[in-house]
Amino acid sequence: HLHLLPVFDYISVDEAQPDAGYNWGYDPLHYNVPEGSYATNPFQGEVRIKEFKEMVQRLHQAGIRVVMDVVYNHTARSMDSNFNQLVPGYYYRLLPSGHFSNGSGCGNELADERSMVRKFIVDSVTYWATEYKIDGFRFDLMGLHHVDTMKAVRKALDKIDPSIIIYGEGWAAGDSTLPWSVRAVKDHIPQLKRIAAFSDDMRDAVKGHVFH
Repeated sequence: HLHLLPVFDYISVDEAQPDAGYNWGYDPLHYNVPEGSYATNPFQGEVRIKEFKEMVQRLHQAGIRVVMDVVYNHTARSMDSNFNQLVPGYYYRLLPSGHFSNGSGCGNELADERSMVRKFIVDSVTYWATEYKIDGFRFDLMGLHHVDTMKAVRKALDKIDPSIIIYGEGWAAGDSTLPWSVRAVKDHIPQLKRIAAFSDDMRDAVKGHVFH
């Protein structure tokens, strides 16, 4: 398997000048569109689609499966995001003060305990799996997702291909309004059949703490 860092459309890199800046891609803009800065021509939508599919196809021909890093826990924008403009206040977790809950450390969190937010995530993952033949998904800050969302993702992908793998970061970056008891954190992995959590404990044992 080859694990790709985020390759959906993210906001921080100017697609007209992709060499003028760099970002890992953990700042989502459009979840269901390939990132244009990797395409030979970002101004023709069919080019980025065709080239992404060709990349996956060539990797498959070489016997390599493709894992996509997905960042459904937050969006790059908050108040002026596409979601918040669509239905203000629905897609995000809010504090009693009305401010955005910030368990992601990036300004907001998607409220996937709500039915249409969960549906969007499931629909998005299944879209990438069917349209682009993605073989696995790594969930960024999976500890901000509801366990029922992750179960719904697993169930939907099993209908497409049970060999598709799912794993994620079993923690959050800060406090969240989502109750601990329903978060997809490392402690709750036994509830999540055939969903794995990346082990930062093993990583730190090998190389030292990530911040030192």
